[in-house]
Amino acid sequence: MIFQIFSLLLIFINLHSKNQVSASPVLLWSNENLPQSNVPLATLSPLNLISDYICSLTNKKIYLRIVAVNDLTTEDFQRSLQHHHPLLLDAKKNERNFLYFPNVANDVYKTFSLMPQSNNMKCSHIHFELISLKIYETLNDALNRIQTRINKIGTDSNHAVLIALINGPVNDQIDIHHMSRQRRQINVEKNVVLRSNNATCMFYAKNLYWNDVNGTLSSGRNYSLNLNRSSCQPNIPSTSNDSSVILNLVWTNEQMPSDIVTVSLTTTIFGRFWRLENVTLNQNEYRYFVSGMHSPMETPPTYCYVCTTAEFVRYDSQTRYGLYNFSNKFYIKDLQFQPFHANGSTFGPPNYCTSFFTRGIWMAITSSLLCLGILLFGIYHLMGIKSNDRFDDPKGKPLIIKAQE
Repeated sequence: MIFQIFSLLLIFINLHSKNQVSASPVLLWSNENLPQSNVPLATLSPLNLISDYICSLTNKKIYLRIVAVNDLTTEDFQRSLQHHHPLLLDAKKNERNFLYFPNVANDVYKTFSLMPQSNNMKCSHIHFELISLKIYETLNDALNRIQTRINKIGTDSNHAVLIALINGPVNDQIDIHHMSRQRRQINVEKNVVLRSNNATCMFYAKNLYWNDVNGTLSSGRNYSLNLNRSSCQPNIPSTSNDSSVILNLVWTNEQMPSDIVTVSLTTTIFGRFWRLENVTLNQNEYRYFVSGMHSPMETPPTYCYVCTTAEFVRYDSQTRYGLYNFSNKFYIKDLQFQPFHANGSTFGPPNYCTSFFTRGIWMAITSSLLCLGILLFGIYHLMGIKSNDRFDDPKGKPLIIKAQE
């Protein structure tokens, strides 16, 4: 009996330890005054930390710098504090520029790195821009880096800056040598994703097929993206005040290296969405088509546009009303594109090219409404038919009509 109780106790302890959430410390610094409220000693989720403390700031834009340390623990902070590190001494004085959280769930690295794409309603008034993300092996190196950055920033109120010292990626979190594509929950190697110099523009595609939607024709029509010769140029000056990006893509035929295709995509932010303004292939104008209709790829700035097979049709704008040539097309497979507000490591939430109402759905709805209209029209007229209001009385004298001879 005692042995059975002891076995059940061991099983319970084992299950409890597996379900227990490990935690790590987080230190925040900002040139703005952070809210000095009571910090819970229990394990705090990163989302609650961001919602209750960071998003309480009134700034409309915050530049985020993330400094991560692998296997960071509270004991590391205690040891560094004993060595009288100036940064930790200032934090211990409870200055309004610092916030220290001793126990934050270990998914803090992933949560903080995805802050620019967050849909948190409490942070809807703030636009986060990830300036830097670096991982250090020791806490001392990270503290020295933060101290240098704080001395450089000072208390300049022109731009709100937030520096977060957090634990590095653990277990199943995103590896720094990979880039997560949220569309299919797979990892894409860093060397196959095109990024701009400031990492705010990101582009990925598998292949380009010329007049071949499935890529089953001869290899002379299939092209691969040349990342070394391609570029994404953000903030190109335009005729208006809207932000614009020009993506120059160079595609090379691996079977025929001399066969090169150049594609240019121009996107611009209009209000709450960015749109695809112009597409050229070898200086010829094309237009993007979805479900048989021209589409401008309207997508929120913090989202990426995703399409399994992107179709582009030749367009002649020199004619009076414009002319499409559907025999001249090219296709881009596994397209994922975010021209604005990318963080250099992950794409934003996906906006899929496949709309909910396809042509087949619209045809079915239209046919059903037409048949329903005909049925209601018939019922309406049937309800309007009136029967005779006078009939012969069988008990009365019959009506006799004399006929003339």
